[in-house]
Amino acid sequence: MKKHIKIIFFSLFLLAISCSETALQEDQSTPSDNQEKPINEEGAETQQMVDELKRLVDYGDPKNYYNWNHARAEIRKQELAEVAYEHSNQALYSYCTELLLAGESRACIDEIEAYLNQWKTPYEEQLNESNYVLFELLALAYLRLGEQENCQAAHTEYSCILPLQTLGQHQLEEGSTKAIETFTLLQTFMPQEKYKWLLNVAYMTLGEHPNKVPKEQRLTYPNWKLEQKNFPRFNEVAMQVGLAENGLSGGTCVDDFNGDGLLDVFMTSSGMSDQVKFFLNTGKGDFEYATAKAGLTGITGGLNCTHADYDNDGDLDIFVLRGAWFGENGKQPNSLLKNNGDGTFNDVTRSAGLLSYHPTQTAAWADFNKDGFLDLFIGNESEVAEHPCELYQNNGDGTFSEVAAQYGLGSIIRFVKGVAWGDINNDGWPDLYISDVRGSNLLFKNTNGQFTDITEKAGVSAPFHSFPCWFFDANNDGFQDIYVCAYDLTDLYSLAGDFALELQGREVATNKPHLYINNGDETFTDRTEAYGISKTMYGMGANFGDLDNDGYVDFYIGTGAPEYTTIVPNRMFRNVNGKRFEEVTSAGGFGHIQKGHAVAFADIDRDGDQDIYAVMGGVYEGDRFTNILFENPGFNNNWIVIQLHGITTNRYGIGSRLELTLSDNRKIYHTLNSGGSFGASNLQAEIGLGKASLIKELKVYWQNGSVQTFQDIEINQKIRIVEGENTAQKVAYPYVPFSKGSGEHYHHQ
Repeated sequence: MKKHIKIIFFSLFLLAISCSETALQEDQSTPSDNQEKPINEEGAETQQMVDELKRLVDYGDPKNYYNWNHARAEIRKQELAEVAYEHSNQALYSYCTELLLAGESRACIDEIEAYLNQWKTPYEEQLNESNYVLFELLALAYLRLGEQENCQAAHTEYSCILPLQTLGQHQLEEGSTKAIETFTLLQTFMPQEKYKWLLNVAYMTLGEHPNKVPKEQRLTYPNWKLEQKNFPRFNEVAMQVGLAENGLSGGTCVDDFNGDGLLDVFMTSSGMSDQVKFFLNTGKGDFEYATAKAGLTGITGGLNCTHADYDNDGDLDIFVLRGAWFGENGKQPNSLLKNNGDGTFNDVTRSAGLLSYHPTQTAAWADFNKDGFLDLFIGNESEVAEHPCELYQNNGDGTFSEVAAQYGLGSIIRFVKGVAWGDINNDGWPDLYISDVRGSNLLFKNTNGQFTDITEKAGVSAPFHSFPCWFFDANNDGFQDIYVCAYDLTDLYSLAGDFALELQGREVATNKPHLYINNGDETFTDRTEAYGISKTMYGMGANFGDLDNDGYVDFYIGTGAPEYTTIVPNRMFRNVNGKRFEEVTSAGGFGHIQKGHAVAFADIDRDGDQDIYAVMGGVYEGDRFTNILFENPGFNNNWIVIQLHGITTNRYGIGSRLELTLSDNRKIYHTLNSGGSFGASNLQAEIGLGKASLIKELKVYWQNGSVQTFQDIEINQKIRIVEGENTAQKVAYPYVPFSKGSGEHYHHQ
């Protein structure tokens, strides 16, 4: 039986990861001809990128892209019609899998049931070792049908957020009812923890958990022994304000892109033909869809994005990353979108010298050589072929030069899923951490612009399989610590089961995240257990901020995997006085069970506390879901917002450090950046002050080395500090309540 299960699993693996089935034709994988076209008029370069992205789709082969599921379903359908009878079972399974992944849940159900019903015997008599995966597919199709008919077609602010409120429960019950029947059958035949969790989820959607769940299958959720119950709920308001966009896994940048003092939202969806989307904050509590007006029509795809002012003109630019997870078929161009300062963007990837063709989803900005201009490190994905990581030095004239080898970073050939800049020794030279999903992680120390691998000395190589990462000061001692979230590729199909085991207090063997506390001597101590976060999270998108304005950084993890059984809650952890973290997922209303991707913390409504915007949706065509915005209810703590204006330091002060001494003599430390490696928060410092009534002293350690000190700063305001000027400027920061809206749900295609 075990041998047979392994064969089935291998077949599933081949089905899901099929980008190696055939290689792209030369004109598809190496579009070098596109680089030779002249750029001779305003906007011509943008059109070049639009045309190239369109060609990748028009001439792409569905066999090379595991998420072109409608087209792949047609191929499987033809194969099913031609296959010999003795192989029809596997061919049917392959066809129905593509239907389900394409979002055609009903068609998948009809095909499987027509096949099973032809034998005219009860399903429990048909279920055996050779066909149980077909029954699992049927159960998943029904579960997904329930989500589509209820959480999507009749979407509410409570949809898919555990524990389910009444308005989040399913009104059309067929999907969940049939899923319960089939998962119960499977659990009787071949008990698995993932089936148990999915059974409980299905009962939740009908409002029948826990009472109607059979005792032997019942899971306690929420388990208040594992979570903090005393925490206020954050309401999900994306529909009210016009940000409830449907899409696949993608990135987001939340910042002020038009200079009006209001935070706007840029987002991507990873489908190769999915339009990037740009929303302007109206200042009336909602957002205007401004993609076309911004000149972004035709700029598509991107699993992640990050932003910075690379040319120091005061306008924030955006970098979009493409090709992740597709290997040689992921040799797609990234996009540098230059902000023109008039509400429009131009793609300047070619003219800026950033055009390359490597699969990637992660990059980070920092001024590694301290010349006042931001440089860019891109972490590429190497598997069968080598795709070295890239370090682009800013030339100060709007162009970049690739210099990785010159500065000690030329030999990084890894499957990189996260990169982050930080300053481990407070010397002003940004150091680099790299997360590898297929190997140990790396830490490079920056010494006057040259990099040295100090991973072993620093003790920060684990976990072996990891994904998002960042630098932050978890214990608020003035030294940046490292968080890196595990993503155990060996166990993705058991993700839901691992979550069920954790709920029951049972051991889970998979890789855990690691929290490395900075010892202040360029070494770190693993304090994951002591801080209470040695949990199986499978983090993808993630970021950090201060939920309750107590001055200690908290974090949110977007969980999941491509496989449809991996519907587990995204998870929020609150920092308790810099000494430990407590989970507040369920009480805070953060437990969304759709696939969690890019996360940004930002005070969008300007009331002094941070809200959270997150991109949802999976990788397959049918796994789209609605992005979410959690409104912070407030905690009656004080705050300060600080915007830096660099002169010799880069314009937005990225990499600069703030040291605040409060009226109670407590110190708070903050480093300017956009946060984690998958999701970009805004570049103003939004700092909680707890109950402090005054900032007695504020020190700004500009990244170029100068230090400025300000005395007696009032609380609950926004200030602007210009490098070299002795007075902090007060900036108007009126509260703009989120619109209550009509609750209508709009999608921009």
